[in-house]
Amino acid sequence: MADEAYHIGASVAAESYLDGDKLIAVCHRAGADALHPGYGFLSENADFAQKVKEAGINFIGPTPESIRAIGDKIAAKLFITEHAPSIPLIPGYNGHDQSIERLEKEASRIDFPVLLKASAGGGGRGMRAVYETGKLREEIETAKGEALRSFGSDNLLIEKYFESIRHVEVQIFGDKYGNVYHINERDCSVQRRHQKVIEETPSPAVDETLREAMTNAAVELCRKLGYEGAGTAEFILDEKTKKFYFLELNTRLQVEHPVTEAISGLDLVELQILVAQGVNLKQLGVLDNVQFQGHSIEVRLCAEDPENDFSPRTGLIRKWSPVTDIPGVRYDTGVEDGSEISVFYDSMIAKIIVHAPTRAEAVRRMAGALSRTVILGVTTNQKFLLSIMNNPRFQSGTFDTNFISLEHAQLFSRRTVEQLQSSIIAAMLFEWSIQIDQRVNLRNVQSNWRNIKWKVPSKKYVVNNDQDTQFQVEYEFQPNLKGSNKQFQSAAAAEKDKQKVELPLHVTLYESHFGQQTPGPQGIQGCSGLLRCSIEGSQRYFYIAEDVRDINEKTYFVHDFVQGYPVTLEKVDRLKSTAASSEDDRVTPYTSSMPCRILKILAPTGTTVKKNDPLLSIESMKTEIKVLSRHEGVVTMRVEENQLVDARVLLCQVDEVKK
Repeated sequence: MADEAYHIGASVAAESYLDGDKLIAVCHRAGADALHPGYGFLSENADFAQKVKEAGINFIGPTPESIRAIGDKIAAKLFITEHAPSIPLIPGYNGHDQSIERLEKEASRIDFPVLLKASAGGGGRGMRAVYETGKLREEIETAKGEALRSFGSDNLLIEKYFESIRHVEVQIFGDKYGNVYHINERDCSVQRRHQKVIEETPSPAVDETLREAMTNAAVELCRKLGYEGAGTAEFILDEKTKKFYFLELNTRLQVEHPVTEAISGLDLVELQILVAQGVNLKQLGVLDNVQFQGHSIEVRLCAEDPENDFSPRTGLIRKWSPVTDIPGVRYDTGVEDGSEISVFYDSMIAKIIVHAPTRAEAVRRMAGALSRTVILGVTTNQKFLLSIMNNPRFQSGTFDTNFISLEHAQLFSRRTVEQLQSSIIAAMLFEWSIQIDQRVNLRNVQSNWRNIKWKVPSKKYVVNNDQDTQFQVEYEFQPNLKGSNKQFQSAAAAEKDKQKVELPLHVTLYESHFGQQTPGPQGIQGCSGLLRCSIEGSQRYFYIAEDVRDINEKTYFVHDFVQGYPVTLEKVDRLKSTAASSEDDRVTPYTSSMPCRILKILAPTGTTVKKNDPLLSIESMKTEIKVLSRHEGVVTMRVEENQLVDARVLLCQVDEVKK
């Protein structure tokens, strides 16, 4: 944590982190003589770097001149063409005429598929793959809008889109004396929506000959630039032909830099600061003979729903517990119990990094770290990341940027009844324990007592917010006066498969303590804790936390340490009628699932739409999402463009046309 913290404005990035004058003012106020821009927001903004320099503050990064020459993707291609023509470039258009008509013409000339890219950006923002002419204008407009909101410029470049390539980048470092070094490569080929999901070093696809060619190209480019500080030269690699093409040079420290630190033993942020102080890297000597050790992998743990097109999610973290006893595991994060994942920033919660002697051991170590990392309260990609680690194609190292689409069936396999059964029983035990602990009246009445002897108690849950996936668990408490352990007979089944069955599972609940439900600033603070039980003689551990919205409106977040990922179980209120619990179809699909901003109304009130026609586009966590019609009908729009809305707000309705 920082020794000092300063408030710089509202959560909206344009009013805080993107306001360079505020950041410079804080430097003066704190008496700081240097500013580190991190790896987002203004870190690649040449005008900001120039302002920092003119304010008498050291900018920990490359010079404004280098950022202008190479940080913009269009400028980079022009610089390479003129000064380093031996570096291969991807065929494309990077001209100054940015009219939609010219961009359409150039895209058609290059031949489909093409890739639209924000000239001033990165991280997949303002990037669109287009496969046919009919979608081109719409995607150009979307990419321009996203680029302008994220980077302050709507300039695009167009490149030929290679559908089967690897994404390999080279870490470089330069100083004020013309010395430039590389610190090997990283492989970032596993991506979703053109954003990196997993990074590793060394690349499974790069041999010594290819490594020398790629690192030499990166070093040559940065020498021509007179580059200072940390940078990353990104390439696309055709693994079959061993040909590579320059993609871009990121003039900042990358999110994935910890994997390079792991195999090299270097501290890249320390090197950045030393270079900014004027240290000569050749005299320092640490980069002359780096001894690379082992293999390192990083995954990005994000608040998103992979099964819903990786759409971002917000919420309150009710439990965060990283692994502490596996060697070679590192977490880079800023969250803790009670942290809120808001709509204003990127969806990444943490980076998990592992280091091991071999790639196979690194994959196994990452699988172990993921399965034992507890994050409850927010939907994340934890199960998805674990599926990648367990995927044979990934384990073999033979994958490219199409990995997720090619392995979709395995990576997105639906949970079976057997996989869910234990978590559902654990949620029942958790809820039963809390009810017993908090019971005020009739405390001396046996918990197994009931009016109708043949009707056993039951609970029903909606799994992972999918109303079509409901499970019912039935149980019967077996009084045991001799010990503190509680005995049950139980059964769990999908609601659609429900039938009168015996209770075949013998369950033992060992002594557990989950605290008390207490009022807090954000409502009732639910109980949480580690639950230990045995199911049919197999001892299991679960970490469970609850979200209490009302006496009968509760959600249980259950991390199963055997499965290695959490399940969200929303309790179904037995007292609520079917009519009351099923919302009108014209309302439910068009209610905001998270806080967002309305970008564009695509179907104004009165428009007749068909199924899957776009109704409006929204932005949340710097990601644009289109809301589509669920059926044919007439639109009634309830929001306006640029309006900020909270979660569970009605955006629009689509009323069926009576024939």
